[in-house]
This record gives sequence, structure tokens and C-alpha cells, in this order.
Amino acid sequence: MDWSNVVTRRAVKAPPEQGGWNIFITSAGATRLSTPLDVIQQANGDKAWFGWPSDAKHEELRTKWALAETLEERQNIAREMQENAWNFVPHVWSGQSFSPVVMRANINGMLPIPEVIPWWNVEKA
Repeated sequence: MDWSNVVTRRAVKAPPEQGGWNIFITSAGATRLSTPLDVIQQANGDKAWFGWPSDAKHEELRTKWALAETLEERQNIAREMQENAWNFVPHVWSGQSFSPVVMRANINGMLPIPEVIPWWNVEKA
């Protein structure tokens, strides 16, 4: 299915036999998945990402993670979130991919920003 139809149909909450969806496949880059604060990581029902996962414990842990003052606290909370994810399954991860990038040796100024190749600051050596 083309992406415009996926975007339209994934928002329909009706059962599949009535034109709704119960699953769809998509992808997200590392920067989207690197923090529990991203919309993809929400589990607050109707306000959550498509599929509308709902889990009070997950949302409590997301809030605790956001308010944590140290890296160690965040790591411990992240472990709790991982443990909770075995009982509450907001997503099914089906794989991981990498997009290799190759640049000519005479190009300078590339900025190492994940997922986006900014072309400002670039010059030929």
C-alpha cells in the first residue's frame, strides 16, 4: 500500500473488517527511539501513537525517567521499563537496519547528525 493510504487508514480505530487497522509496519530511526519521551514510546491510550497502547505503569515510569536527576537513576528506570515491556507489549520490534554513508575523501565539513545529512557547512577540499 502506498504511504498516503497507510497514513490515512492507520488513524481509523474501527475494527479491520470496518476499514480500521490492528497492525501496521513502519520504521523509525535511532534518534526517535533514543528517549522514552518520544511519542512512539507513549502508552497513554487515545493520546498515544497509532495502536493507542495504554499502560499506567509505563506512563508512570516515563514520568519518573523524565524527572530523574542522574544518569544512574535513568538507567535504573529504563531497566524497569524494559521489565514492564515483557508484560505490556506496546510495539513489536521486527528488526534493525543501518544506512551506511560513504563520502569522497575531498569533502570536508560533514556534520555527524544521525538520520539527517545536513549539506550546509560542506565544502570540497
